[in-house]
Amino acid sequence: MGVASMVLYLTSSFIPYQEIGHYEKKDPGECYGFFEDLRQEWPESAKILYIPCDPLDDAANDHQKKCILGAFEMKDLKVSDLRMVTDEDRKKLPELVSWADVIYLSGGHTPTQLAFMKRIGLKEALLSYKGIVIGLSSGSMNAAYNVYLTPELNGEAVDPNYVRFLEGLDLTNIEIIPHADYLKQTSLDGRDYIKDIVIPDSYGSRFYLITDGSYFKVKNGKTVFRGVGELVEDGKITPLKQGTVIPYMGVYEQPVIKTILEDGFDLVVSVNTTNQVCEIYHLCEEFSRLFATSRLKYSDICFRLSQMIWEDEKDTFLINVALPNIRKELKEKGSFVKTVHIDSESGRRAKNVRVREVPGYPDWILFVFYDITTALDHDWMTDEYARTGFVERAKLFLKELPADGHYSLVYTNVKGFKAVNELFGDKNGDLVIFQTRDVLRKYLKPLIMGRLESDHFVLITSDENLTEANLKAMCSQSFRIESKEFNYEISCGIYAIGNSNVEITQLIAGAKLAEKSLKAGKGTFFAYYDDAMKEGYLLQRTLLADFERGIEDNEFEPYYQPIINAKTGEIVSAEVLVRWRHKDFGMVSPSDFVPVLEAEGKISVLDNFIVERGMELVARRTGSGKKIVPCAINLSRIDFYDAAFIDSIFERINKLKLDTKMIRFEVTESAYADLESKALDYLNEMKLQGIRILLDDYGSGMSSLSMLENFNFDIIKLDMGFIRKIGQNDKVESIIITTIGLAHMIGAKVTAEGVETEQQLKFLRNYDCDYIQGFYCYKPMPESEFEKLLD
Repeated sequence: MGVASMVLYLTSSFIPYQEIGHYEKKDPGECYGFFEDLRQEWPESAKILYIPCDPLDDAANDHQKKCILGAFEMKDLKVSDLRMVTDEDRKKLPELVSWADVIYLSGGHTPTQLAFMKRIGLKEALLSYKGIVIGLSSGSMNAAYNVYLTPELNGEAVDPNYVRFLEGLDLTNIEIIPHADYLKQTSLDGRDYIKDIVIPDSYGSRFYLITDGSYFKVKNGKTVFRGVGELVEDGKITPLKQGTVIPYMGVYEQPVIKTILEDGFDLVVSVNTTNQVCEIYHLCEEFSRLFATSRLKYSDICFRLSQMIWEDEKDTFLINVALPNIRKELKEKGSFVKTVHIDSESGRRAKNVRVREVPGYPDWILFVFYDITTALDHDWMTDEYARTGFVERAKLFLKELPADGHYSLVYTNVKGFKAVNELFGDKNGDLVIFQTRDVLRKYLKPLIMGRLESDHFVLITSDENLTEANLKAMCSQSFRIESKEFNYEISCGIYAIGNSNVEITQLIAGAKLAEKSLKAGKGTFFAYYDDAMKEGYLLQRTLLADFERGIEDNEFEPYYQPIINAKTGEIVSAEVLVRWRHKDFGMVSPSDFVPVLEAEGKISVLDNFIVERGMELVARRTGSGKKIVPCAINLSRIDFYDAAFIDSIFERINKLKLDTKMIRFEVTESAYADLESKALDYLNEMKLQGIRILLDDYGSGMSSLSMLENFNFDIIKLDMGFIRKIGQNDKVESIIITTIGLAHMIGAKVTAEGVETEQQLKFLRNYDCDYIQGFYCYKPMPESEFEKLLD
């Protein structure tokens, strides 16, 4: 048949083991389809060029030639000629390579063979070769760019001068270790082969430990694995799934200049961790437009990267790459690796963030952002598919979907998972993830399952497994560790697969919408995606598409909700809110557009609009001598990672010559909990300039007391969820009374949000609440109406 380009097979061994000098023709077996695959590439009658390990070892070479020729004959792979290369063939090697249909890299002692290959110039001779290359054992190892020379002979494992890594033929970056089953039972120089030799050598590298019969096929840039194997990387061993893999390059073990020139690297930057100064070494073309200047601080780089990331990962990205978190992980693990997903010009891609310390420069780190889309096949932690692997396998499943089949995609979320980590630690949090995986396997019997990130799983299962009994049993779980017990729920969204034409990303998005539709405290932990959810989703996407036009066309309007003194009823301040008077939909509720703007990273644009309009009102009324009260503006968590936005606040205050006592900023409890030290510095700077800082939605999160300890908030706003239960729940009333007293003890005032009844107002007055905000007093109103009220 012949091939138009090189086809490379990396095998552990495809021939039955026999002692040298004792050859008997034996059927090699199927070897996970190796011979069947090889037959698709094999010419009508092959001319084989045999590359020995040691050309002077006649016995070993004669034996191995008999074995491979016997195997090819038994599998009906015809061979017309076989020639063995010797040292004398160095000058005519290009001619021999051109003659061959198949080049066979024999097994043997890896360093000995590699030295022979270099003497004859095999690497250079193969540069333009178009044909089949088959490696067996050491031949497969020496095919790599960076060859791992596993110790084989007595004394090599303990020899400090034994070289473990050398440059090979550069046909692939797959570094295989053959004969896995044998090596696991072997020791060398008194050392366990895997535990004491391979694993210590794996830091900064990725080895593929494979069994006999297993093989890799490399063709047209694509690498496929068939058989049984394991990945050994950075001291960890994980199962190797069959299917497409990508060769690995140990980035940080190479010089920086070589690193930044490798294809696939989007961004390489060194960061001074003391002052955030960055030196950008490399930007891909697409990122060059994103980073118009190389004079950027680390926080600027992270913020701009966050704008590209999928909406369900934005919330955690900036937290994960905060310098304190990176330093902590570098100290504990020696490296920092995170995976994110972005939308790019070439479609949706998976990216790795890798950070390492720079040897000899303790204040500097190397930050690399690069593409791993085809590499991200399985989740190392749970041994299930990761996002990319799941999406690819699910696409194949949909193509082969039976016409009479009834299947659904299920998206799951562990409610309160953050609390598990906080209460029991990250290690036990991982155990909850394992338990969740096992529960899903038990009750839903997935055909395909993957972990998208953190505690979120996605799977495809037959509808017969989605009984109410199964779902109820699955959703309610208990985690026990020593004397502690924690009850948690697994909530899930379900998308019934109606036909094979639907996009897998649409299925995931729909199931996720269904899961998000579940209301806390309602006792329901699963929901099916329906058309109403689709309408809501489409509305959000339409509003997102219209957002920038809406800003330009002045469709957004500031609304003001007055806040009164609880004792006197006097208006003492106001919260600045926003309404969207859409050209097609009319007045749109903030609950319809704020969440999608936050998820898409565009909320800062809206926040900037509110800051600008709120400050203009204060400046205009102050300048004309009219009454004005302090106006509180909400800031989103993401605002604090945009240094330019924060700087613009201070610049606007100075330009308008505002009395800082007239400007206040509200930060929600959940947003404050996620802020890193740099963001907290901005809050402290605001307080130093006389701006009051309000803690919004107090009591809605889980870290309330620690927040009060760590930052001196001027005003604490009680979450309206508490206020609504006044007169209905004695415990809630006790919490409110205690919170008011606690706030006063630490020098803070208290505002009650969402006051809607006279009973609530009287209760709050009786227990010394300072300020009242809610429909019972004043509803949010347009700016003109608010000004009339003040006049």
